[in-house]
Amino acid sequence: MVCRSHRPEQLVPSSKHSRTVEDKAASRLARQERRRARSREEILDAARKVLLRSGVAAMTLEAVASEAGISKTGLYYYFSSKDVLVFELVFSTLEGHAQAVQAAVANAETGGEALGAIVRETVHAFTAQMDDFRLAFMFGQVAGSAGIQWSAEQFARIRPLNAMIFSGAVALIEKGQAVGGKIEPRLLAFLAYLSAIGLLTMKGMVEAQGDPLVYSDENLINGFTKLFAAVDGS
Repeated sequence: MVCRSHRPEQLVPSSKHSRTVEDKAASRLARQERRRARSREEILDAARKVLLRSGVAAMTLEAVASEAGISKTGLYYYFSSKDVLVFELVFSTLEGHAQAVQAAVANAETGGEALGAIVRETVHAFTAQMDDFRLAFMFGQVAGSAGIQWSAEQFARIRPLNAMIFSGAVALIEKGQAVGGKIEPRLLAFLAYLSAIGLLTMKGMVEAQGDPLVYSDENLINGFTKLFAAVDGS
């Protein structure tokens, strides 16, 4: 016999209650993810400071953990080795730069403008952050001697960043280029990128010796932009 004071339908949780439970669980997971992301970024920031201060050979997980204010065990939760930590540091710099170049190229209307955007964004992004430039583009010159090697899987993560940097410019060049253009579109995009890296390398070399370049950054950027626009025919 069913007690009249308890109606059967009251024993079944309402859909509103179920949604509330699910929403709370989703909110809790989102907070946990945000905390993990912040902790990861804090460790990468600490690693960058230690690396720039001490050099890659002297950089240890203990030093990074101390800089980040966590235990070495806590650091291992996010990064399993020094090689992995250093790779993620370099990768985050390259990824952020690739995204910025991609966004700049998206505002271009012609192939020539896109090539100029690659040069301009690359130079402007790293001029104020030359340590990041050295970390991203010159780290490989010292990594091997420090015993750091990237795996095939890590290289596979880096390669798509090239597509982010070049694909927008390539599409615009192909759209406006006459059939049988003299220079292959992706090569043009790569040359524009290479010119910006070369400019930054030279800038870092001479300014470190107190002998800055005769031409300003804008002079050089504008020169490259006009040169690539002429080659592209834009």
